[in-house]
Amino acid sequence: MPDENAYSGKGVKAELSAIASRLWKRYLRYYRRNRIRGIGTVGLALIMPVSMVIAFRGSRINYSEVIASWFKSDEKTVSDDAAEVSSEEPESGFNVIVKFTYGTICTEPNFKKKVQNTVSKGQKFEVLETSGDFYRIEYLQNRFGWIDKYFVEKEDQQEPAVIDPHKPEELKGNTANALKGICQDYSAMGVGVAVIKDGKVSYTYSYGYANKAQRKKINADTKFRPASLSKIISTLATMTLVDAGRIDLDRNVEDYFGYRFRNPLFPESEITPRMLLNHSSSLDDEYIIYTGSNAGTRLKDLVVDLKSYKNQKPGAEFSYSNSGFGIVGSLDEVVTNMHYIYFTDSVLFDRLGLDAAFGGQSLQDKNNVAECYKVGKIARSRGVLVKDRQIRNPGDTYILAQGSLLISPKDYAKLVTIFINDGMYGNIRVLSEEAVKEVEKEYLKDDQFRYCLGFKKSTNYVPGHDMYYHGGNAYGVYASVCYDEKQKSGVVVMTSGAWGTFDDNHFYTVCQKITQQCYADLIDNQ
Repeated sequence: MPDENAYSGKGVKAELSAIASRLWKRYLRYYRRNRIRGIGTVGLALIMPVSMVIAFRGSRINYSEVIASWFKSDEKTVSDDAAEVSSEEPESGFNVIVKFTYGTICTEPNFKKKVQNTVSKGQKFEVLETSGDFYRIEYLQNRFGWIDKYFVEKEDQQEPAVIDPHKPEELKGNTANALKGICQDYSAMGVGVAVIKDGKVSYTYSYGYANKAQRKKINADTKFRPASLSKIISTLATMTLVDAGRIDLDRNVEDYFGYRFRNPLFPESEITPRMLLNHSSSLDDEYIIYTGSNAGTRLKDLVVDLKSYKNQKPGAEFSYSNSGFGIVGSLDEVVTNMHYIYFTDSVLFDRLGLDAAFGGQSLQDKNNVAECYKVGKIARSRGVLVKDRQIRNPGDTYILAQGSLLISPKDYAKLVTIFINDGMYGNIRVLSEEAVKEVEKEYLKDDQFRYCLGFKKSTNYVPGHDMYYHGGNAYGVYASVCYDEKQKSGVVVMTSGAWGTFDDNHFYTVCQKITQQCYADLIDNQ
């Protein structure tokens, strides 16, 4: 029979009383054995609450703030660091000068915000306010905007005028005769050559015609369209942005473009600027180039299309990609808010006093440009090459940064010496030594080449030399560049059309023969 008091209030009280009695008896046993500890425990239990109340009420110290401070991180926040950096220079009241061909003015201190206007190289402005990487200026009367620090330099910190260290002489005599024989053997329409020795452009050679019908001959300043040799200059220009902290080679390109940019076959794999530059991005060529450049399809629509990719995991293997370098150009536009033509003018051609361009409208001498000949006929005319290009919003569309350069072999070789001389062009630093090492580092390899950023590397191009190399061909034109970093030597060859044989390594025979002749006569035997 159940206990009638089991669920009554009386039963509960009796149970609690019994528990309390047992606990008291245990404490007394503990107290007798540990009398001093027992007294201390009871004393602390009674005294602490009273003392805390007295302290919090009677003291001027705000103990709630003290306790809260225990949970604050000792690490500096990004804003703290920014405040320290900005405190090293005045926030306003000093002058800056536009150092590039032009700089863009934004409506807010953010390079992704709408471009409001442009300012030209050499213009001077007073800084009215500083916010992060931007200065607020009055660019027209009562018109205000923000300009990125990247575009300007302080009035008292201007870069000195460039001193050109290169004074090449035109080849004559036996070597010139040997080169002429090679040009004739391969039915070259016109050829330009530049030879680098001891880190300087020392010799040039010119053969044949820029325009055969007009009997217009090639000279040392004739510009060619050297096809894929453009990729090396695109690499050089992009690495200036790496040096400036605007591009991280290993950052997801989606962070820059602001939209999804992944191979749909490998959706978990990021694509980085380094992959674009070393041909491991998995981007395909035909669809992107012809749909993007010819139809003007927006880049954000191209890079989500399965037809734009190969069945290859990004970063895993080398697979030559023209379109990867076109997208490098678009990336440069996005981070500078400048069209690629004006960006490359700014950081390379105008800055170093070279008459070269990725667009005809920027050339100083549009008349001295070689036609592109294929089987004796013009395949790409000078008029088409120098035609002004349509300027779209920076980064909106795919651009031909992989092959549309116009430059003379002499000026091209001058730019190559920047890699040879650890980033220096005469008295001007174009790249840091660290950036040059990143370019020359070997990332991937196969049976023929070791692949760097832009360049390939091979011991087969010139006997006895471990060469950084690249070739180019389009519209009948064949071209090559190579340099030996340890010997500080190199050769650039550009043709306006020639017989296009190539060997097992895909070296263009006419360019390789000319290069080997130059090394034999001018570099190795002297």
